[in-house]
Amino acid sequence: MSIQRDRQGGFTLLELLMVVIILAILASIALPQYFRVVERARTAQVLQLLASIRGSEIRFKAQDPSEVYTTTLTQLDIEPVPAMPAGWDPPTVTGTAANADVRTKRNAGANSGDLLGVDIDTGAVCTNDATGAGVDWNITVVCSP
Repeated sequence: MSIQRDRQGGFTLLELLMVVIILAILASIALPQYFRVVERARTAQVLQLLASIRGSEIRFKAQDPSEVYTTTLTQLDIEPVPAMPAGWDPPTVTGTAANADVRTKRNAGANSGDLLGVDIDTGAVCTNDATGAGVDWNITVVCSP
């Protein structure tokens, strides 16, 4: 009398190991790209918020008889003042005269310490970091200190 064993189907340890290795390789390629895309999206959102504040500053200047900007964002007709994305400082305005800009600083991540700004008069986007330009943002104009 022979005993027949039912052969149980399944994966061998080697097959499972190969799948894990392939997934690890794909993750090592995809994760840096994902983080770059997230950084670019946050930067685009910050630029949009800075441009919005610039527009409010231009309206403020048009209404003010002395034709100066304000460094107090609460005086602008922005309700509520926009919240910056994670990893960005609150926006500030550098002055009330010509060549003023609205800017913010990155306080976390790969570009921590880098400055991003929009000139109020011209709308030109500028950046500043330890080397003088934010390479990841593809911006060549350097903000004045």
